[in-house]
Amino acid sequence: MVPLQEVLRLPSFLAAAPEVRCGDVAAAQVRWVHSSEVYEMGGLLGGGELLLTTGLGLHGRSDAQLAAYVDELVAAGCVALGLELGRSLLDVPAPLERRAAERGLVLLVLGAGTVVPFERHVEDFHELVVRRRTAPGGGETVARRFVDLVVRAAGLPALLDEVARAAGCQVELHDLAGRLVERSRIRTVAAPDATTTAPVAGARGVRAVLVLRAEEDGLRRRTADEAAVAVALELGRHADVGGHASVEQALVTDLHAGGLVSTAEVLARLRHAGLRIAPGDPLATLALDAGPAVAPTDLLAALQTCAEGVALVSGVLGTHVVGVVRLAPGGDTSVLRRRLEDLAARLAARLSGHLGPAVDDEADVRVALTTPDPDAGTLAARLEDARDLVRLARRHGGPAGVVLARDLGVQRLLTGATDAQALSDFVVEQIGPLVDADRAHGPHGLHGAALLRTLDAYLGHGLSKAATAEALGIRRQSLYGRLERIERLLGVRLDDPGHRAGLVLALTAWRLRTGLDPQAAF
Repeated sequence: MVPLQEVLRLPSFLAAAPEVRCGDVAAAQVRWVHSSEVYEMGGLLGGGELLLTTGLGLHGRSDAQLAAYVDELVAAGCVALGLELGRSLLDVPAPLERRAAERGLVLLVLGAGTVVPFERHVEDFHELVVRRRTAPGGGETVARRFVDLVVRAAGLPALLDEVARAAGCQVELHDLAGRLVERSRIRTVAAPDATTTAPVAGARGVRAVLVLRAEEDGLRRRTADEAAVAVALELGRHADVGGHASVEQALVTDLHAGGLVSTAEVLARLRHAGLRIAPGDPLATLALDAGPAVAPTDLLAALQTCAEGVALVSGVLGTHVVGVVRLAPGGDTSVLRRRLEDLAARLAARLSGHLGPAVDDEADVRVALTTPDPDAGTLAARLEDARDLVRLARRHGGPAGVVLARDLGVQRLLTGATDAQALSDFVVEQIGPLVDADRAHGPHGLHGAALLRTLDAYLGHGLSKAATAEALGIRRQSLYGRLERIERLLGVRLDDPGHRAGLVLALTAWRLRTGLDPQAAF
């Protein structure tokens, strides 16, 4: 059994910003962390669980049913319930919280800051149990796990995630200039100023620095030293950090490291790498990602074979392939988009054929292109912008292929310039009554009528009632009734441009916050 207080200090739980609504956390002992959306979960538990749920199975339940849900969990020996807000529920149902307090069940609210997949919570707990069972001689086991990930070509992010679990903190890899190359996807809410560092060796000396975002102690010192060896082996598979495998790779590495101090020098290096360019020509940066099963070096090799028709200088940066591309005079991106779409299709076909049928589903190539700019002096920053853009494109779904910065303009604004709590408050203000109505009555209930889905379809079809009714598979009279109810619940007029703008933003923010599509959410 593991104290619940210790479980809540794991990186994935810290990242989810747990809030204790009721119960004695200090007294709770956890045997296992489990996730389920099943309402009748009590009979499936063995006792000692921390149960995680988004509340999907609690939709439409009466007060008595919510109380019974808690009673069954307590009877089965469940010690804590973790309820993630934002996906299915915007707040804890009051009857559930009252009964949990009455029965002594610890009730946690997760996701107030960042939505963390439950899989990460379960993995972190599993690793905690393993560490406790192998201590104090667990260092060799941890080192073996690190090296095993390298041997299995799991990739740098997976390796850093494993180091983060072992160290109990966020982990970053920096180049020798102190710039971030990659960081673990398992993060704490706010990294402390104290760090534990270890040099990462290369063929010609120190190649990078591994940074553990926590105060050094015996465990983290040993973890950092052992992880640095595994990271050095992993970097041997790549040509990015400190390695100049080609003229193009050297240019990408030097741009990222800040080694090019003048626009004239950048232009000269671009020409030396084969990009015919004159001052004032529009330049854009791009980043490519083909999924975790495809190593960036393999993607780069495929790109160099398939890139005919695109004026491009490319290399590997962290876990992405990045590049600088020259546009035709005038900076028309429509022609370049078509060429990049053809390129993405060729890459997907080549990678799937090269890696075999087992990874066909993983070779969905994403290409992100930043806004063209004639200023070559900003290319270093724009390489990072391209990486952020391709991460955003993959994180929030959408079809494989090409995405331009303008395609995700609203998403970039909402994720980059808006406080998480303010974003949640905005969603509640704009569409909260619709979420509550759908949650309470269900999509097919007498009064629920899938209002969120209806609003999303109506706005998505440009306010065309005929197209919306056809897309939803309902009669126009039914649609008219739903739209009237939406306006009444929200206190808006759907023909008002200002109201529509707020609703469109709220639906986009709801997608970003929950990872759900309104067309399938309820």
